[in-house]
Amino acid sequence: MEVLFIVLAVLAAGAALVYFLMSPMGMHVVHKKNVSTILNDVRAMQSSAPQTPLHEIYYSLAEERTNKSKWLADFAYLYLLRDAGCFDPRTAPQLEQFAELMANVEEKIRLQASGVAK
Repeated sequence: MEVLFIVLAVLAAGAALVYFLMSPMGMHVVHKKNVSTILNDVRAMQSSAPQTPLHEIYYSLAEERTNKSKWLADFAYLYLLRDAGCFDPRTAPQLEQFAELMANVEEKIRLQASGVAK
């Protein structure tokens, strides 16, 4: 009986978590976390190589993230960011804009790859 109660409690918690993550508020929280992670990664790369231009750091970070995710590679992530001007010294966005753009592109790719969006 106790095992059944534990299993039901775990299932209920899992269902609540999925519901939250699929809600607009949950998606907003996940987006903000992704932006924060990207900002932290860029700042860490800047502090380890302060002379490196920002657009080169952007490319290094995008390449690193692409290598870690088959989805990003399959959906031409680097090309999307390149076409947005992120890797050109003349058009590279400011850090916060880059983090927002990168997070938005990653979210759209995840949705397309999972079949939720076309």
